[in-house]
Amino acid sequence: MNLDTLQRTLTTQNHNLSRRNKGKQEITVLYVRLSQDDGTQGDSDSITNQKAMLEKFAREKKLYNTRFFVDDGYTGTNFNRPGFQEALELVNNGEVKNFVVKDLSRFGRNYAEVALYTEILFPKLDIRFIAVNDGVDSETQDSNEIDFAPFRNVFNEFYAKDTSKKIRAVKRAKGLAGERISANAPFGYKKDPNDKNHLLVDEPAAKVVKKIFNYCIDGFGPLQIAKKLEKERVPTTTEYKNKSENPTCVWHSKAIVWILERPDYLGHTVNFKTTTKSYRDKRKIWNDPKDWAVFKNTHEPIIDQETFDLVQKMRQKRRRQTKADRVGLFSGLVYCADCKNRHYFCTGKSVSPNQERYVCSGFQSRFIDCNNAHYIREMKLAEIVLNDVNDKINFLKQHEKQFTKSLAKRAKTDQQKELKKAEKRVIEAKKRVSELDNIIKRLYEDNVLGKLSDERFTILSKDYEFEQSELKQEIDELEIRLSKQKEDVKNVQKFLEIVRKYTTLESLTPSIVNELIDRIEIHKPDKSTGKRIQQIDIYYRFVGKLDEI
Repeated sequence: MNLDTLQRTLTTQNHNLSRRNKGKQEITVLYVRLSQDDGTQGDSDSITNQKAMLEKFAREKKLYNTRFFVDDGYTGTNFNRPGFQEALELVNNGEVKNFVVKDLSRFGRNYAEVALYTEILFPKLDIRFIAVNDGVDSETQDSNEIDFAPFRNVFNEFYAKDTSKKIRAVKRAKGLAGERISANAPFGYKKDPNDKNHLLVDEPAAKVVKKIFNYCIDGFGPLQIAKKLEKERVPTTTEYKNKSENPTCVWHSKAIVWILERPDYLGHTVNFKTTTKSYRDKRKIWNDPKDWAVFKNTHEPIIDQETFDLVQKMRQKRRRQTKADRVGLFSGLVYCADCKNRHYFCTGKSVSPNQERYVCSGFQSRFIDCNNAHYIREMKLAEIVLNDVNDKINFLKQHEKQFTKSLAKRAKTDQQKELKKAEKRVIEAKKRVSELDNIIKRLYEDNVLGKLSDERFTILSKDYEFEQSELKQEIDELEIRLSKQKEDVKNVQKFLEIVRKYTTLESLTPSIVNELIDRIEIHKPDKSTGKRIQQIDIYYRFVGKLDEI
């Protein structure tokens, strides 16, 4: 509760107070709370014992018309608790005369908010507030405990903060040690009854996860997948977990995205994906992926790496559905050969299939200088791609050894050129970084000896340090590229494994297109001969262009 809310409550109460004692017997609220953090403190704070104490106290003090309000498993650092909110509703209706808790810490551990209730709201509304064990009773005006209550509230908040810090430290230690710190198993898995840190595949849910990934590869977006699952009457993740007897099966696109982006389905344990701002604010915020702690191969995977990588790549390239409620067969894969920007898929409800086309986004942008639309009709592009794919499939069936040898030779030749070039640049960059270290060191010595002014030293050293920083970043990027190029030879085999799955194709599907093709580049049409001639470059996954095959 903030001051604005408090003011509105008091305004409402000015009206409700006038209705007191008119046909309603005022209530004595007996409020009990136990958070998960209090679980180690023994039985004295248990819900049962709190109830027994307050019931006895009310009986001895002749506080009648009692009603219990319970929050079991809720933190005291905020007041977003169902039991408390229910009691507060009665307060707002002017129906409460006494508000009794075991001690101030049961009421709350946020000093500022506790004070708003106990020192402002309750006195204004003539509500007697009692914290039994702390000796706080707002009706006893001369009680020393009343004066000491604010200090108790501060201590209670400090306790909550300290406890939260310790819990975070324990969770972090467990998370960094590879233990799962999430309370629930991801959809598709269940906890191993013999080891709570190990996950087992939950077959019925795992089938849904696989279906969602397959739908994505087939070209469906999260919203479309959600609608398909609803139509198929597949229970949502929550409904499946709760074993709902009458599931709505209404999936949300966010749930689909959540499943498609989870590395857990690769068999990895991923900790620290989310965090909270503080012990008061429990809203989850996403951590940067570089801050995640990933422990590989800790449980059985549901999705293989190749499928997962393909889906992530497709999602990066995915664009919104058109008004005609259709995503192009090649959406996200078509690029301009000149400006390298992506092509838009252009269609509409009144546009016939043979008029649907891809157009360069750079040509339509006022920020990019591309002097041609580089457009191509989808039907024509599909025909070109289908013929090219079938050529590669048929050639592979008849000449697999030659195909493999040619790809391997090309990959090796390209790799050797790139490796030599990159390795040479890494050596040059590291040499220059070393030279800059010596230059900066000499500048510092000259500055100390008075040969170089402070102003001049600052300017020169700043320039050299900037150059050094840029070089170090370049070295890191080059070394990553070198590492990647050493994996390229393996990619030839991956491509062959995909192509072997197919015989001659009659038509293309989104699944086939996304599995085989990495990108398609459209060149500016040549009309010099009086005919429209247009070059199309098809880059296959793992191996790139195959024009020479």
